[in-house]
Amino acid sequence: MLSRPGRRIGLLVAPFLVFAALAAWALSSPVGSSPDDDFHLTSIWCATGDSEYCAPSGDPGTRLVPPAVADPACFAYDAEKSAGCQSRFDFTAGATEETERGNFAGGYPVVYYGTMSVFVGEDVHASVLVMRLVNIALFVGLGVALYLLLPVNRRQILVWQWALTTVPLGLFVLSSNNPSAWAVMGVGYGWLALLGFYEARGRRRVPLGAVFLLTAVIASGSRSDATIYFVIAVLAAAILAFRNTRRFWLSSLLPVASIIICALLFRASRSADAVTGGVEPGLGLGVIIPRIAYNLTEVPSIWTGIFGQSWGLGWLDTSMPALVWFSALASLIGAGFFAARAASARKSVVLALGITALAAIPVLLLVMAGKDVGEDFQPRYLLPLIVVFIGAVFFTAQRQAINFNRAQVWLIVAALAGANLIALHLSIRRYVTGIDALAPSLDAGREWWWAIILTPDLTWAIGAVAFTGALAILLPVHDRTISAPDRRVAALGHSAPRSDADTTV
Repeated sequence: MLSRPGRRIGLLVAPFLVFAALAAWALSSPVGSSPDDDFHLTSIWCATGDSEYCAPSGDPGTRLVPPAVADPACFAYDAEKSAGCQSRFDFTAGATEETERGNFAGGYPVVYYGTMSVFVGEDVHASVLVMRLVNIALFVGLGVALYLLLPVNRRQILVWQWALTTVPLGLFVLSSNNPSAWAVMGVGYGWLALLGFYEARGRRRVPLGAVFLLTAVIASGSRSDATIYFVIAVLAAAILAFRNTRRFWLSSLLPVASIIICALLFRASRSADAVTGGVEPGLGLGVIIPRIAYNLTEVPSIWTGIFGQSWGLGWLDTSMPALVWFSALASLIGAGFFAARAASARKSVVLALGITALAAIPVLLLVMAGKDVGEDFQPRYLLPLIVVFIGAVFFTAQRQAINFNRAQVWLIVAALAGANLIALHLSIRRYVTGIDALAPSLDAGREWWWAIILTPDLTWAIGAVAFTGALAILLPVHDRTISAPDRRVAALGHSAPRSDADTTV
């Protein structure tokens, strides 16, 4: 194990490794590679208010935008077709194309689109890459801020919840132009910021509260369903932190304020219409009950879809080999069952709430729309809630600890690093040549790539090494919670003197 100075140096390096790993994923796919990117990119370009980038067409339901924005996914749904088909676009010219795909009626919240529109420029390639890197920087920045602000005994949750839930779908989404990136980070960070706010003492409560309110805006400003998930995450944090004291009830004014923010953004975006727009009229009990039963038996496939099992990346067309989803899922199950041994009544209530929400939400929406699992509702929609409730598994009450041994931690590091290595290679391969041209070298037969100095092989190597390095630093350092006598000190936001066996910093 690393010495204490070594751990400190490692923790300083870890954020840069996380950024590099996600940046490799940002480069792994072309413009328009995430689901419905034609809609989302058009919405970003048309949020600028500048007719140079999004011109009126004369029809209130359409706009004129660059062709590379209006219809970039010429490769969608055909994994053997590379992104080389984008060569027909001029990513810097002033040509326009009429499109009806965009947030013109306000069905989506406008905060994400408005923020990303700041980075719109004449070069579509450059604009898209900058937006992806900004999303990555926001994710890393929020993570670093929370790590420094959270009580020491809650840092284990922060590290493990992201490590166990992001390979491969989370890595792809967080480094994309899709508003789901904000949904995942807003909900996934928000509940933990609130838990820290309830438990911390002193001056750290103010910045924790500020981070929490920021995540409320990030989540509810990205997707309408993220607003609902954020409220559920707030409830989970409040249950875990509950104390029938005056301090707790006064502190609860903050989550009430966040819910008001979410409600205002939800209402302003006409999200209620978007949520109920797909409801199928005239459903009778004879149809509803069998459909509920069927969807309940199939809904776990949505949960495991975050690991690439039965669901592809991108436009659901980049399938992952079994070793990827098996390694990631096995890591989650192994670590989750071990962490769940630290049980408490409130933790059990939260986990029951989580399982109920993860099953009921997709089943309800699918049944209302007259559809079944596998249609419309994708794993990325549930990923924010999955992050929260996996994090809740690592919650510990007084006199409890989650202490992994060295072999367990390094086995998980190896499994997740291997899964990322394979997934990133396949993601780059899918767009560089199509998966019909498999070869060890990603540079061989290249049909598409960014106009940058980094080659596909070098990008893959950087991403694989950076992700492995981040795991190798963060998971061993947070393989255990602090001992019970130190919890009072940890609640103050400071680490207590500890033995050499205590590796939490």
